[in-house]
Amino acid sequence: MAKTEIIPQANELCRISKGTKITGLMTSSADIRIDGTFDGTVYTKGKLVIGEAANIKGKIFAQSCDVWGHVEGDIFMEDIINFKANSNFTGSLKTPKLSIEVGVVYNGTCHIITKEEYNKHLHEIPELNKEAAPKPAAAAAAHSVAAAK
Repeated sequence: MAKTEIIPQANELCRISKGTKITGLMTSSADIRIDGTFDGTVYTKGKLVIGEAANIKGKIFAQSCDVWGHVEGDIFMEDIINFKANSNFTGSLKTPKLSIEVGVVYNGTCHIITKEEYNKHLHEIPELNKEAAPKPAAAAAAHSVAAAK
């Protein structure tokens, strides 16, 4: 049976409101807006919007991103990141395209990368790679069949 990919609807959005604090890993195929506090890894196949009240520490992987708030950590973009006036970034950025408005506080490094390089960095999220790895039972069965020959 073929595995089907879920395609997000046009206006589908995951939102973390101001006053909300989350720690851990968040993955989504839909767009994400964060107005609260997040500590961990964010991965989305869509767009990430970091609101003015947001405070993020950790790693970010997204197709594109608009930053109005505070980010500390490593950012990996598949397409473009836009730092809006009064946003604050400290860390390492890897992106094919970059836009920085006047008034941004940017303390970090920036490396222009290709989409292929972005895809290589996705291996830094072990949870995304679990589906690609063979299941232990399937691997054991394959080993038993090979040993029997």
